[in-house]
Amino acid sequence: MIVPALFLAALVISVLIYPAAIGWLVRARMGQQIREEGPQAHHAKAGTPTAGGLVFLLVGLVFFLIADRSKAGAFVLLALIFGGALGFWDDFAKFSGGRNLGLKARHKIVIQLATGALLGLLALAWNLTAQLVPFDGRKALGGWIIVVSALAVAAGSNAFNLTDGSDGLAAGTGAISFGGLALIALLEHDPGAGLLPAVLAGALVGFLFYNVFPARIFMGDTGSLALGTAMVAAAITTGFLWYLPLLALVFVIETVSVILQVASFKMTGKRIIRMSPLHNHFIVAGWKETPLALWFWAGSLVAAALAVAIARPGV
Repeated sequence: MIVPALFLAALVISVLIYPAAIGWLVRARMGQQIREEGPQAHHAKAGTPTAGGLVFLLVGLVFFLIADRSKAGAFVLLALIFGGALGFWDDFAKFSGGRNLGLKARHKIVIQLATGALLGLLALAWNLTAQLVPFDGRKALGGWIIVVSALAVAAGSNAFNLTDGSDGLAAGTGAISFGGLALIALLEHDPGAGLLPAVLAGALVGFLFYNVFPARIFMGDTGSLALGTAMVAAAITTGFLWYLPLLALVFVIETVSVILQVASFKMTGKRIIRMSPLHNHFIVAGWKETPLALWFWAGSLVAAALAVAIARPGV
């Protein structure tokens, strides 16, 4: 029962830590910069403390050292740190520049691909390449894990980042995805692979106490890039990488909405939705952020349940 216990412990500790983290970020003047082209309703959020994702890295590290120390846990923790380091660099660039621009997209994608390839090499060295293949059991990817991991990390970290644009949305959806991966590890009779996902799920639920509307803190790119990278790593360690697009369907839809919007505008000069990512379309249409988050969480729950049911892990 250590996995549920770690989830609850991470939740409680996060709830206790965040008031101090908010105060520290305020004193450090790490306030959110709002993009001018974003929804008008978001302009009131300017100055809200961001980079709250630093707590995810701290909680993940502490719980790994105290309760985990497994190869699977180390793999997820390294992914969390790599993604968090890039995210903090990006957040710091925004603060120092005074505008919500950060690093150039092409620079970030190169670093994300390199990070994913490095994690793929590590997965190969640590024999973490076996994945559940839809309708064909568990198969080892071998050297292909390097390419697949590189693409998955670039896609996953950016998807989490795009979804993190409305109070509580990415945190709640991410908690469900990490919770799903922890459950899959239990069903696969490999609880060690579920420890860090359970910790991150608990930390995200604790973060929600301060991130639901009206948010008192944002995770920033420090959190979203860390969690997106860690989510891919956790999918690798649980053997659930091929099912991750279904498990994390909300993140996929948010990303696809941006791709289609950009493609449509470039080819026809017309937008297919009012504003991308998809959650901004609903905000511009007048939706309140709390019901919007609840609907997205519900969709994430359904997708996670379908992924587990179709994959039938442990059978």
